[in-house]
This record gives sequence, structure tokens and C-alpha cells, in this order.
Amino acid sequence: MILRSILIAIGVVVLFIVPTGAVLVTDGESTETGTGTVELSPTSTANSRYATIDGQTLRLDIKKLNDRAITRADDVFAITVTDGDVKRIWIENDIAGLTFYRGDDPTDVVSKSNPLELSTGDAARIGVAVDTHTVRSGTETFSVTVEYDDEFDPEPKPVVEGTTVSVSSTALETGNTLTATATYRNDGDETGTTTASLTVDGTVVDQKRLELRPGETKSVAFERTMYWPGTYEVGVEGVRSRRVTVEGPPIEVVNASVGDGTVTAGGSAAVQATVRNPTDAPVDRTLELAVDGIVVESRAVSIPADGERTVSFERAFAEPGTYDIEVSGVAAGAVTVEEPGPFTVRNRELPAAMTAALAPPATAGLLFLAVTANRRWTILR
Repeated sequence: MILRSILIAIGVVVLFIVPTGAVLVTDGESTETGTGTVELSPTSTANSRYATIDGQTLRLDIKKLNDRAITRADDVFAITVTDGDVKRIWIENDIAGLTFYRGDDPTDVVSKSNPLELSTGDAARIGVAVDTHTVRSGTETFSVTVEYDDEFDPEPKPVVEGTTVSVSSTALETGNTLTATATYRNDGDETGTTTASLTVDGTVVDQKRLELRPGETKSVAFERTMYWPGTYEVGVEGVRSRRVTVEGPPIEVVNASVGDGTVTAGGSAAVQATVRNPTDAPVDRTLELAVDGIVVESRAVSIPADGERTVSFERAFAEPGTYDIEVSGVAAGAVTVEEPGPFTVRNRELPAAMTAALAPPATAGLLFLAVTANRRWTILR
């Protein structure tokens, strides 16, 4: 296969002066909207609202972004194939807080492991999600990479890909168990492995490792007990998601917090969460601690009728960095892990008798003084 990249510069300007404003604008000097192979254009629904073409500039203008929130705009622009030799297209994006996805499904991220496969004349609608927790002002770049068919190129095809996902039910009562099943196939010539990750509203709650032989198709099933009422996106990362509604009494995590937001690498941070039960019967629930969107610990708790229960977690952090903490979907804050500082030695004054005992003899092996109980000096030879 032959790879070509279309570099597109994105200037991300977050308007914190007006808390509900943000703009994404491409840099006209380095933007290409058409290469003779693929074309980028605003969709009809996004035109004049999110995306416009001005000469050779693709302009994305996404407004009404909430400060410190994740906001998405579906079907912002389209990628159209104009060359019959194009095999796959994906977006390589290292911009923190910016994600590109197919259509209106934010879990269907366009990437090298999950590319677009379009025929000549086909178009894929692309949505954009912006996380104003991390997005920063300035000009950044992402690239649209095009892979071509070349019968003389022996480079192997991708090995393992997820194809479908299904759920046992889209309407549940609290406490019921949901089964999510994903199917993977290996289109390569060698045995391949992948990790299937079950997600609920983007948080990884379970993972399983798969190994597939060439040409093999394999399914993996996850079971998930849904404890909390609400509507959730349940899926398998990189494949698809399904919307699931859970109904039941309004038992909820009312608050979650981090005890000490700054720790040293190798240290631990305490996290607390309070769950409330407004019903007239005691209930059992399981609280889950998530770090950077991955569940790392769970704890069962019994909540009395018309009462509350506070649960504590203790989490150690080995590597420096900033970590976002959640408890059962409720944000608890962030933990900043710092590098350990240098060791310090305090200069403490020792008692005179201790100093005399520790001091080396003036002339080793010849003479030393010892203090007797009645404070008389004795010379020892």
C-alpha cells in the first residue's frame, strides 16, 4: 500500500471570557480541501453553521461549547473519495481534547485502527468532539491519511478488527444484568491479538484479551450489572455502542471528592463518595472508582432505608502526571502526582555527653577520656 497524508492545520481558540464560546478554525495557509484523491467539504446540515469552504480553507466553527465540558457536533464535514485506488482513509490526530468520529456516533472514532473504507464517489460524514478540560488555544495540525491499493506492495493488511456489537436489552430495571457481545475478525495472514474493552458512557468498565488465527471470526461477551437509573451509551471501544435505558428508584451518588489533590509518586490519594437511598427499603449497590476513564476498583455497599452511606477508596499512583477521578460516573476531581523531591538532612544539636562519645580520639590508640558517674575524669592507658 502507498500512504499519503493531507495535512490540515487547526487553530483552537477557547473563549474563556465568554464561558459558553469556543471556535475551531483552520489555517488557510496550510489547509488543503481537495487533492484529486479525496475532498473535504461541509455537510448540508453543517453548512453555514459549523463548516464553510472559503477558497482552499476549510473553516470549522463550533459554538456554544461549555467550559470544562465535552461538547460534540455531529456531521460537521464530509470526506469524499474521488480516486478508485483509495483503499482506506483515517485521521491522525494528536490534538489533546479534539476527537473526530463518524456521523453521530462519538464512540466510532476515525483512526488507523478504525479507518474509513469508501468506494469512488462515496462520502463519510465526520463529527467533532471538543473537550474544553484539555483543549488549548493555538494552531495545531491533524492529517487525513489515504492508503492506496498497490498489487506490488507486499505490506500486510490490518490484522484484527471489531465488526459488530449487540446488547441483550436496551431497557432494564436497576440491578439487572446486561450482556454486550462484540464480534472480531482477522483479515490478515498471521495470528493476531486485540483487547476488547466494554465501555459505559465512555468509561472502560471491563476488558478481555482475544487471539484470532488468520481468517478467524470470534465473539466476546461481557456481562454488566446496571445499578443506577439513567440512559447510557454501552458499547465496545473502537466498534459500536448502543443506547440503554435503566429504570428504578432514584438511588444515586450525591457527591464524590478527592481528599488530597496533590501527592508524590509512589504515594496514595483518598477518594470518598456518598450514596443516598431515598426509598423505604435497604439496598445494596456497587461503587466503582475510575482513573482516567478506566475502572480500577469496585466496592459493595449496603445503604439503609431513607439514608446515606459514605465509601472510601485509597489509590496509589506510581507515575507523575494528572489523573481524573470518578466514582460511578460522578466526577471527584483530579489528582496531581509530582516527582519525589530531594532528600533533606536536618542538623540537630546533640547533647554534650553524646557528642563526646561519638567524637573520634584525637590520637587513635593512645589515649581517650571517659565520663564517670561521679563526674571525675579517669585517664585510661
